[in-house]
Amino acid sequence: MDWIYYKSFSKISAEHLYALLKLRQDVFIIEQDCIYNDLDGLDQDSSHLLGFVDEELAMYARIVPAGIKFDEVSIGRIVVNPKHRNLGLGKALVKKSLHLLKKSGERNVRIEAQAHLENFYQSMGFTKTSSEYEVDSIPHIQMLCMLT
Repeated sequence: MDWIYYKSFSKISAEHLYALLKLRQDVFIIEQDCIYNDLDGLDQDSSHLLGFVDEELAMYARIVPAGIKFDEVSIGRIVVNPKHRNLGLGKALVKKSLHLLKKSGERNVRIEAQAHLENFYQSMGFTKTSSEYEVDSIPHIQMLCMLT
């Protein structure tokens, strides 16, 4: 598994930008049958973590700085390529994201998770901090992880 961490949107190669946007589209829009505004204006201010298996984009996460989406830094658009599921890559992606944030001095990380993934995120130290609510007709919750 190979990781590429783009701290700046402007540094993302055209090939990687296409691959990450296609993966997000394939999963969040097509697979989940949810028409929503994926290009929400947050990408330009965010960092981007890409994970590759055999040179294919297998997973991706967007890290949004504190004060832009939430008071805390947040991880979003967490996605694993369907070809690479059930191999523990989702956990590897979240753990790598948390490691990068802890290394950079962050203390708290918030996510807006699909509600059915609550146990998955709890297993990595996140705690539910909100009631369930809908985003684009999909139940979500907010969760917080303290990086101590």
